Amino acid sequence: MAGRIEIAYVLAGGRSSRIGTDKLSLIIDGVTLLEHTTTKCAAVLDQVKLVAPKVGKLSELSFPVVLDSPSAAGPMAGVIAAVEDCRAESCFVTAADLFDLRAEVIALLVSQYRGQQYFGLMEPLGIQPLCGIYHKSALTVLYARANQGRFGMTDAVRQMDTDSIVLPQDQWRNINTPEDLASVRDYDA
Repeated sequence: MAGRIEIAYVLAGGRSSRIGTDKLSLIIDGVTLLEHTTTKCAAVLDQVKLVAPKVGKLSELSFPVVLDSPSAAGPMAGVIAAVEDCRAESCFVTAADLFDLRAEVIALLVSQYRGQQYFGLMEPLGIQPLCGIYHKSALTVLYARANQGRFGMTDAVRQMDTDSIVLPQDQWRNINTPEDLASVRDYDA
């Protein structure tokens, strides 16, 4: 049995280049996309921290900000920073732009976690490396890949002791393009 998961790290450092605007500030259903994600995490876990390459406008929010690791690039820099910052043996890490993320999904992951290096979600195209629980031992794989300049999170997770939960495809929408945004604005919660 694994230790209790108490903290969520929300990766908030993307460039939003495909959508052409700061997607985390987009208002959907009356709240920003970032607020949507942090609210879901806070409903299940004791603490929420944001992870980004710089504090910038995130300083206006009520969450502590952890800076990306300089040893990697892209989402891997955020995941490494989160796992390094975590004082427990494991933590929940998610991308900020998973619109369909539900508190119930986070609670299910937490309740079924058994100490794997990565325990997360399986979507139709494969493992979702940016929504799950990372154990401190995952840093061995992440550091090795970062040292080789190999920053792809999906491939990194494939090298770990992993398990996953399969959920319906509609649990996996993230906001990357104007079309993605249109689909969630038509969404009926």
